[in-house]
Amino acid sequence: MQGKTIVPGIAVLFALAACSNTTPPPAGAPQPTHNAAVNADKPAVQQETQQSFHAELTIQNEGLGLLALENTGKDPVTIQGWPALQFLAADDSPLKVPTQNVDIPGAGPSITLRPGTNAFAGIKWETGDKGSTDTFVATTLKLIPPHGTSTTVVDVIGTDGKKVGYPEFDVTSVKVGTLQPSTQGVLVF
Repeated sequence: MQGKTIVPGIAVLFALAACSNTTPPPAGAPQPTHNAAVNADKPAVQQETQQSFHAELTIQNEGLGLLALENTGKDPVTIQGWPALQFLAADDSPLKVPTQNVDIPGAGPSITLRPGTNAFAGIKWETGDKGSTDTFVATTLKLIPPHGTSTTVVDVIGTDGKKVGYPEFDVTSVKVGTLQPSTQGVLVF
């Protein structure tokens, strides 16, 4: 691993995908679906101290995950675009995973998240051979919300609906879709 660091969450996704069944989860598998986001014309909250988020990446199948970003603060927060992913190796060093922001399912609208509500994005990654110098082995995934500066550790949820204790992502590249007010279309890569 030539000192390459990628967003830690992607590493977890790859590890989960490698250890999990490659068939899609059963129709009843838990997925974050709570959606109380409201589109608004208000400007984004400028004070970073007022922003607080929780993030989960729910593995859908090998190489595909649903990201849910929840406003855990006390005030509404307006976001738009893509979260910035950060992958970390087991020693917490950053990995430079090639990451591409894509307009899936389309352009990212301005979304005002009230406390307790979520925005969603799809994340697709290419899995690599752990022994290859082109593969990044990440054990932690973090994100920075659009227009934010603070990082949030992303919890990885397996296809069984349970939090993964020690995720590992063996990835070569990642695509990140736009944040959306609902899950509709975010996984169409």
